[in-house]
Amino acid sequence: MKSGKILSRNLLNMLFCSAISLPFVTPAVAHAEFGQVPEAHFPNLPGKASTPEGFLTSGLKIEKLAKGDLNADTLPDLAMIIRMDDPGNLLRDPEEPEREPLDTNPRMIAVAVAEKSGGYVLDMVNMSMIPRVEDPYINDPLVDLTIEKGAIRLKLEQSSNAGSWGSANMTFVFRKRAEGIALVGFDRMDVNRASGELTETSVNFLTGQQQTSTGNISSDKKVTKMKLLPRRTLTTLGFMGDAFSFDPLNP
Repeated sequence: MKSGKILSRNLLNMLFCSAISLPFVTPAVAHAEFGQVPEAHFPNLPGKASTPEGFLTSGLKIEKLAKGDLNADTLPDLAMIIRMDDPGNLLRDPEEPEREPLDTNPRMIAVAVAEKSGGYVLDMVNMSMIPRVEDPYINDPLVDLTIEKGAIRLKLEQSSNAGSWGSANMTFVFRKRAEGIALVGFDRMDVNRASGELTETSVNFLTGQQQTSTGNISSDKKVTKMKLLPRRTLTTLGFMGDAFSFDPLNP
């Protein structure tokens, strides 16, 4: 943390994310059936911990853990995907009870900054960006979470195994700045698996440049267009909504 002012802003972000999740309460139940997705909410995470696991409370697990220096102090900071681990959020197929249950446990993203004295301070959380799995025909959206060259990269996939030929791969790039963990880059590739048509979009929110390329997976030929986006305040991770609804023109 660089200053008390930044800390206060980030704590407000965390409180805001926690507050919007409070109405979603679920009792602990046995496996539910398809179509009955239980409501769920995350507990508040501790503000400090000596290890990544120290941020977990009962009923949570770390699904992805990335380490890397986010604030140029040479200390390894943390980016985590924390998932609820509640058997009540596993849905069974009433027509195929032997089928593996659908795991609808929601996920959150948490970023913690390393302290020189040891341990970590929670910097920012997001409880809404990774879509919850609620349909057995929709593929799990999570691909990967990494820290590369001081940037957090969240990779997601939007696809289904029935009912649609379309699929999309998305990468969100965040960097730690004065305003918080800010979205600085976005890449998306949309593919029609029937026709092979594809659209690639790449946005640099620091320069305001957007590049869009269209073509077909059967050919190397692409038509590329560049445009400048209106200047606007960078969006921080704490205020990112559902990734599948993200619009780079109105982040």
